[in-house]
Amino acid sequence: MSRRISKLLLAVACMFAGCAMAEPRCADFLAKLSDKPQFVEFLQCSQDLDAQGKPFVARYRVKGTDALAAERYLNHRFGLPMLRYICCGWDSTFYSYRDKKTRHWYLLGMGSEETPINTRKAWPQIEYFYLQVSLATEDP
Repeated sequence: MSRRISKLLLAVACMFAGCAMAEPRCADFLAKLSDKPQFVEFLQCSQDLDAQGKPFVARYRVKGTDALAAERYLNHRFGLPMLRYICCGWDSTFYSYRDKKTRHWYLLGMGSEETPINTRKAWPQIEYFYLQVSLATEDP
């Protein structure tokens, strides 16, 4: 009888451990979701407790010399729209992507630092472009 109870408790513990592993965590999301290129530098991941959905936000950067390749990677792999020059810098519109394995929704975006450079061929003159990938931890 005690063996049955022990096995039952072990099975229940395993089920809870499996549920805990399914919970979203802060991470290098691009590396988890795809074969992230080496030129995409992971900076940090933190939780924004003040934002709706309390998302985990992973931040990245790429050198201006690699920005076109980064834009193509995000466009081909996730469907992120191409960047446009608006006012004072290059920005994509934020784009949502659903991972087929986990069914989690991610919000992706890419943009440059503030710059007067308004042609794509001059992107190498921009020091850095920044990428952001967010994963909500609760329903909005």
